[in-house]
Amino acid sequence: MKSYLLSLLLLPILFGGVVRAQVVLSGPTIQLPKVRIVPHNEYPTYGEYVSLMERFADLYPDVCELEDWGTLPSGRRILTLRITKDIATTAGKPKVLCTAAMHGDELAGYWLMLQLAEDLLRHDRTRLLDDLEIYINPLANPDGAYHHNDRSLARSRRGNANGVDLNRNYPDPDDGAHPDGQTYQPETQIFMRAARSHGFDLALNVHGGAEVFNYPWDTYRNRHPDNVWWRRVSREFAQRAQIASGRANYFDDRQNGVTNGHDWYPIAGSRQDYMNYYHRCREATLEVSDVKRFPAGGLAELWTFVRTPIYGYLNEARNGLHGFVIDDLTGQPIAANVIIPDHDHQNSDVIADRETGDFHRYLTAGTYEVKFSAAGYLPQLRTVVIHDDRRVDMNVRLRRASPGGIEARRK
Repeated sequence: MKSYLLSLLLLPILFGGVVRAQVVLSGPTIQLPKVRIVPHNEYPTYGEYVSLMERFADLYPDVCELEDWGTLPSGRRILTLRITKDIATTAGKPKVLCTAAMHGDELAGYWLMLQLAEDLLRHDRTRLLDDLEIYINPLANPDGAYHHNDRSLARSRRGNANGVDLNRNYPDPDDGAHPDGQTYQPETQIFMRAARSHGFDLALNVHGGAEVFNYPWDTYRNRHPDNVWWRRVSREFAQRAQIASGRANYFDDRQNGVTNGHDWYPIAGSRQDYMNYYHRCREATLEVSDVKRFPAGGLAELWTFVRTPIYGYLNEARNGLHGFVIDDLTGQPIAANVIIPDHDHQNSDVIADRETGDFHRYLTAGTYEVKFSAAGYLPQLRTVVIHDDRRVDMNVRLRRASPGGIEARRK
């Protein structure tokens, strides 16, 4: 680690700034720094972690910026990288959140998310940044991870500084506002605020202690309205992980690497259910390793196991139904409700962004009737055919309603 830090300090001195190399991939020429900044098979100290996050934003200002979501009473910060092409003009792109180490002793995801950020910034082979706005928060519980001191993860623990399990601390659609009997912790408040302000469409919460893709619900016995979509996505993730690892026994927990949360064991106050229910996001929980305090020496190999399936999941944000809802006369965006009658319930519908009017609805293959509605406007019905691994764009102009009854009209 010392040699890694020394290389960062000496690089500007020896070369007069960032050394870049021209590398031609498919599409236009892009520039890549010669030096990688994520340490190989080594967890950073907390101070090094902060420096890494700042360094990403400095190296790639056109596609990356560092967001400071909040400072904990300990002084440690919840940091998130916002990564997308043409970062100043991103209206209409699906917003995807990747986060890890919510449980401070589940460590592999911490390094994996740093590696994901660097991989996207250096390569982006599938051009995800053209179409998506990706947010990466590698360390959701820094007080738990660096429980003893900022230099070592050896005494990391599951809970935060107050010993609270953050994945039981969220409002629950079945068990109410405070299912664990605790006040909302500083970390919880920070993430709830970020969810409100950003409006994420797809999310992945990385944990450790098992090898399985966990999909909602955690709190309800009944299935999510988009259960067929969730089962396909989770099965594809598991299959990709098994193939990439080349091992017969990797990612085979529960139903061969897949589980519904409640079927595994019901919990209340999970962030997964909070995001899916209260924010109409599609968030899953990924358990990447049977070992919680994953040994640093195996991190690079573990990345080769999960890189392809993580990219496959991120790619799902491109698929499904996408579009804008605007006022027919003014062209202004409308925060319209986008619902599939006789299909959506338990907040599985989505709402168009009030500032830009864009919406993103992930669905399994089939034919759907979609209803667009907003207060003061005539509802509109549209029929759409969805194919797996395909994108359908649908832009909707809603007409203001005249006084009197309002009936849905088909266009």
